[in-house]
Amino acid sequence: NMTSPVIQDDAVRKAIAMSIDKEGFVTALLDGHGMAANGAFPNGFAGFGGEHVKTESYNPEGAKVVLEEAGWVDTDGDGIREKDGVKLVIRWLTYPSRQELPLLAESAQATLKDIGIDLDINCTADNNSVADDPTAWDVYAMANVQAPTGDPEYFFTSTVVSDAAKNYGKYSNSDLDDIVAKLHETFDTDERGKLAVEAQQTILDDDAYFFVSHLNMGLVSKSNVSGLTAHP
Repeated sequence: NMTSPVIQDDAVRKAIAMSIDKEGFVTALLDGHGMAANGAFPNGFAGFGGEHVKTESYNPEGAKVVLEEAGWVDTDGDGIREKDGVKLVIRWLTYPSRQELPLLAESAQATLKDIGIDLDINCTADNNSVADDPTAWDVYAMANVQAPTGDPEYFFTSTVVSDAAKNYGKYSNSDLDDIVAKLHETFDTDERGKLAVEAQQTILDDDAYFFVSHLNMGLVSKSNVSGLTAHP
């Protein structure tokens, strides 16, 4: 939520991104039914999958340094950092209808506490109305189908550009908007992939979004069906 004073602090966003144990979440809490995410799309998307972008790795000790250097310190010894008299509390909004989301909230609460951030979880079926109130949350953890047609543009135009319908956090970056506008006018598949990578890397470098996991999905068919190939 880029209107939240605590989230406007670059160090806080970076520390959060460095303190989500994606591999542990997928291995332990999802019982291996998924893969840790780098970007918006899983590995294997031709030209713009997660293997083409760089993001923060799980590094809690590094996250502590980032916060310390930004002035977030635990002065009263309660385990939670403060700055200018304000406790480092992150209001984490999510919802229960996707089984992995409450588990993610609990995982993040544990790993963020380790670096001195208190996570206040609001897991509610009323998440849409809460998300519409920019004063009510700091991080909104949600599940999306990022590329329903196998093309990258939908995710950016629906969620990330300045006027996107699902840009609940009011993120705005004119460079990103320009990249996505160019993507909209580009028809060559390889060039679209390159622009999608550039757009993902832009939001990752801003620590404006972080991507935790991609779920494994199952395809079930009758024995007389042939030629069916799974694709991410």
